[in-house]
Amino acid sequence: MSSSGFDKHVLSRVEGLSPNGFATEPFWKRYTMVKAVTFDLWQTLILDTPEGLRQAREDRVRGVQEALAREGIAVEVGAVALAYDAVGGRLEEVWGTQRDVGSRGQVRLLLGCLGLDGVVSAEGGLMDALDAAYCLPILSSLPVPNAGALDALRILHARGLALGLICNTGRTPGRMLRIVLSQLGLAPYLRVLTFSDEVGLRKPHPEIFHRTLAALGVAPAEAAHVGDDATTDVAGARAVGMRPIHLCHPSSVSQVSDGAEVISNLQALPAALLPA
Repeated sequence: MSSSGFDKHVLSRVEGLSPNGFATEPFWKRYTMVKAVTFDLWQTLILDTPEGLRQAREDRVRGVQEALAREGIAVEVGAVALAYDAVGGRLEEVWGTQRDVGSRGQVRLLLGCLGLDGVVSAEGGLMDALDAAYCLPILSSLPVPNAGALDALRILHARGLALGLICNTGRTPGRMLRIVLSQLGLAPYLRVLTFSDEVGLRKPHPEIFHRTLAALGVAPAEAAHVGDDATTDVAGARAVGMRPIHLCHPSSVSQVSDGAEVISNLQALPAALLPA
């Protein structure tokens, strides 16, 4: 560690270095002392596994087919699988507008792809069963904590930093991810949990950052945001005046950091944020 308390590996990858490798203006001088840190979730604090993704998809497809069959609506499993995949494309279109829909909205999209829109009531027992079939599989196919995630949260929490989460949800809604975070031991350290399906907005929309910072009680200049996506995390945080930190590892969404601070693992995060 350098005499300033910052990892030389971090410094060497920061925009603004002189030709000899020394920072002409250390990046931490550009920011107010950090009082809070927000984190991305997927590929930052937790990681999908190929087996978990496969199993969750299979369980959702089978669960939806069985829920429909119990109500006398016969649909082949293969048709549900095709509709499930088609919903992915529809969601990408919605997400591209920085908007989001909840799990029931996703179920409605799925029913539409099956030609059953209008057949199933928006409320009632069947919709409840379909929503459960869509949401619950993650609890049987848990993701895993990213290396160093728990230790980083413990250290930052112990040093008095307010910690929060800003998550763009996918197929699994925030109410299920709260359970996942609790089961993985990460939840106790996160004061504020913000999920895109619950606020209807996705990163990099400024409002999802501002809502989280307001709940943490800090100004953007007093906070850092850590994530693996250069568009949603780095650009989103930078646009609202936060200190962006790109977690760049082999499973990151982005391998190019767009001039942001870079860490290759979460073990390096406390040294990048805290004085010696």
